[in-house]
Amino acid sequence: MSTLKHVVVAPTTDKGANSCLFENLNLINTNRNKIWGTPEFSNIQIPGLYVGGLYVGMYKIRLGDILKLWSDTQWHDGNRYYYNIIGTPLSGMNTTHWYNADTKTFESGRYNNGKLQFLGLARPAFDQIRNSKLNNPNAVISKLTIFDLVRQL
Repeated sequence: MSTLKHVVVAPTTDKGANSCLFENLNLINTNRNKIWGTPEFSNIQIPGLYVGGLYVGMYKIRLGDILKLWSDTQWHDGNRYYYNIIGTPLSGMNTTHWYNADTKTFESGRYNNGKLQFLGLARPAFDQIRNSKLNNPNAVISKLTIFDLVRQL
């Protein structure tokens, strides 16, 4: 008899790109409508922005989608800007990372908003990815980086 084993591994994170994103957070937030309206900007992928879980899969979050999550969901909570979560919907266990805008530091821990835990952040991200114009098969990942975007803004 074989044993079934499920493993979820977090994607790699580009600390330099993440630092660039958050060091320029005011500039990016000020220009979010321009970013949403420009596919070349919206489709930028920054290694380390993702949502993933056991039994539900791993999904990279593009810049346009993370801006939408920060604008409309608990992915932005006071001084916290969440940028990834990995866990399991069954038990709610998770590990999440966020940027603390007050202390200008990267932090990590467990997301716990009561009953939902993992799904509290994961569900809106899965919904955003599923409903996003960026998720259509014809959407091309931008060749631009976050560094290019900051220079162009």
